[in-house]
Amino acid sequence: MFAYLAWIAAVSVSYPSVEGFHTISTKQEAIGRRFEKSSANALTTQKHRRAVVSLSSSSESTFDVDLALFCAGLAFDSYAEPDPDSSRWERGSKGMNVAFVSSAYTRNLYKGMVEVTPIECTDLPEEDDNIEKLTTGDGVDVCLMCAIVEGSLWKEDLKTLDKDPNHNGVMSLSGSAHVGRSRTAWANVDSKKSEAHKRKNAGQRALPYHVPKEFFKASRAVWPEDERPFYLYVQDPENVRLVFSLFDDDIIGDGSIISSTSVPLTKLLPRVGEDLVETVKNDVIKKLMGGAAAAAGIDPKKLNEDISKAISKVANEDYKWEGDLKMTAKPKTDNKNGQIATGAAAGAMVAGPIGAAAGAALGAFYEGKAKGVANLRLRYLPVPPSIKNSSDKYEVLGGLPGINWGKLYELNLEQGFDDESSSSLETLGGSDLEFCFFINQDQTGAAVGVYRSLEEKRIVVSFRGTCQPVDLLTDASILQVPWVAGEYDEQELKNVDHETFPMVHVGFRKSMDSINRRLKTLVLAAVREGDSITDYDMLVTGHSLGGALATLFTADIAEAGIDAGRSLPQKAPSDPWWKGIAGILQKDDKKTNEAPIKAQGPPRPKSLKMYNFGSPRAGNQAFTNQFESFIEEGHIDAAYRIVNAQDIIARVPRPTGMLNVDYEHCGKTVLIEEPATKSDSNEDSKEDSVIWIEGESDFDRIDPVRDIRSATKNILSEGTFLNDLAKAAQTTDTSSANDEEGGKEKSGMDSVYDQFTAVTSRLAKADLADLTSVVGIDKNYANREMQLAQSFLKGESLAHHMEDSYFMAMGRAVGFNTTVGEEIVPV
Repeated sequence: MFAYLAWIAAVSVSYPSVEGFHTISTKQEAIGRRFEKSSANALTTQKHRRAVVSLSSSSESTFDVDLALFCAGLAFDSYAEPDPDSSRWERGSKGMNVAFVSSAYTRNLYKGMVEVTPIECTDLPEEDDNIEKLTTGDGVDVCLMCAIVEGSLWKEDLKTLDKDPNHNGVMSLSGSAHVGRSRTAWANVDSKKSEAHKRKNAGQRALPYHVPKEFFKASRAVWPEDERPFYLYVQDPENVRLVFSLFDDDIIGDGSIISSTSVPLTKLLPRVGEDLVETVKNDVIKKLMGGAAAAAGIDPKKLNEDISKAISKVANEDYKWEGDLKMTAKPKTDNKNGQIATGAAAGAMVAGPIGAAAGAALGAFYEGKAKGVANLRLRYLPVPPSIKNSSDKYEVLGGLPGINWGKLYELNLEQGFDDESSSSLETLGGSDLEFCFFINQDQTGAAVGVYRSLEEKRIVVSFRGTCQPVDLLTDASILQVPWVAGEYDEQELKNVDHETFPMVHVGFRKSMDSINRRLKTLVLAAVREGDSITDYDMLVTGHSLGGALATLFTADIAEAGIDAGRSLPQKAPSDPWWKGIAGILQKDDKKTNEAPIKAQGPPRPKSLKMYNFGSPRAGNQAFTNQFESFIEEGHIDAAYRIVNAQDIIARVPRPTGMLNVDYEHCGKTVLIEEPATKSDSNEDSKEDSVIWIEGESDFDRIDPVRDIRSATKNILSEGTFLNDLAKAAQTTDTSSANDEEGGKEKSGMDSVYDQFTAVTSRLAKADLADLTSVVGIDKNYANREMQLAQSFLKGESLAHHMEDSYFMAMGRAVGFNTTVGEEIVPV
């Protein structure tokens, strides 16, 4: 028992294997699905609402079960990632990947995208890192990197490219978020190994490979003919500079830039400034209107398809370039000992000691020529227009087969409107909910999907939970770091006061920090042209790890607004929050002065609400106090953590005094329960209620995800084992005294024997929970922990964390039987 308690006190977030998490059916793709949404006014009847949750008459509830169900669908929808081979992905150099799913959203943000396909890199230098030579062979491990510099926005980057002959290529850019890279051609992979990899791994492409140097011929890198391109999105193609860098990748270390060059996009593709989309769109509409289809009306779906095909055809003919780009700049050489020695030797041969000195001096200053030529293929693809089909609905099925959150949500709304058809129901996403974009980060595993309804002026930010091996590493630690990043005194952090100094989970913060700045930039662009983010309601949701990230994101927005000039809070000053979307803010008038934008602080959404599911604890008591203060100040309008009551993940990480680590939950707990079996059901038990809301329900119950703070108890207080033993002994004393008053005499031995018998009887009934109370642990808490431990060993507690369990529990909360794979029916 004590070993278990020691383990449970130190355990951090732990999840099942990747195979057990959200195996997504190939039929359930995220792109193109539609979800019927609900409006705050589309509530079920009061009769049904009272059946769902019994609320205290003394306080008005702010929990919205319809909103919770809406968020649940999108929380689990984020597990269905867009097709990895889609051209909509913008793949960054540091693991930052963005899939632009909605054409309408993308069109508002960007005019087009540049497709880059590497073919070959020649005239490569030799590897100068001896450690890398041992690991990957004799030769540079090269990949091609490309960045977009919007000239009208990032003039300081253009100055660096034009005036510094030793710039660091894409690594020198301060403002480019659009950086892509190819696969690496490792020096120890030749053409034979490349083809062997393809034969052994069905469905995979051949590997890029390295061709060693020969007589008078430098080494080169070659990519397969079917190499997958990468994509970079552009706002203003007429003012775009493409920056190309050859990068020497390293197994050990961060790698380094070999050489770089830059070229205006219009120099390679002169026609990119023309409005191809409008021209093609008008031509296609004229053809359709002139045909037989005109009489029956234009089919929006066919119109979209025809426009996309026409754009692709024109792009292949007039917006394509293939050729060589010679690198023109290289970083300064760090170690010049070799060239100094060479210069000295050459000088000595010409002019003796004086020549040696002169040669050495020249060697110290000489940087050498940039080496490398990139042979590649470019295409410019305008973002096609989005012509919405009014009959489409965004149907959220869920991450697992047999689950249909959209159907449950629709049925929940219908049951409160007996006299109205489902088509008349107003929904939270209006009739135009879009899946705008999806971000994932290869290095940290962080992932998020963003949805919007321009009709309802609502934005939903949904964080994905654990589903990759790297996510398990994020979850595994219980260590904490300051909520505000910066330099701190080591002693201050060692003896941190958890009541006053906000600290958060190190893995959660690292994960959120890796995507937050890019996320906020793209969220700012999710409004209709001419609208302000301050007119939009924002919902934040997520499941599991995604719930913890949702908590951090909500706290960040509440604290500082949507500050896209930084990631999470930091001591250092932020960059201008508006810089990344200045082109969008000023697209109507290019002469607009930036001064009014600079004068504004980071904007806040009209409202900010968080509903997450099965979230672990994210920070310490001080962080929780700060979060609650944001609610009190009105910066957060609602914050609820919906928990399947037996879910173990919502009970971790645990506070542990041994490591000076403290954890507490943010927001109110909402407990839901899966349908109980007949043997487990108890009609009179409040523990079996379909839903319980902390501080709002009209009955009290122990909150199992917060009870750790009441785990300790005085060893002699009421209900403890020692107190029971004292009572047993005291009862026999009282009984003896009453016997004496009644004229019955009892010997001292008889009294001692009675006390001994009573105490022995209580000892015989002792269990493990009694023993824990001897060391100050509450008996009821210990019993709950033992039940949880048994559930954990059987694998049941982790099962309660899965999507199917939350689907059944949420279904029960709104009055439906939602057995996975079966028809949804009223209870």
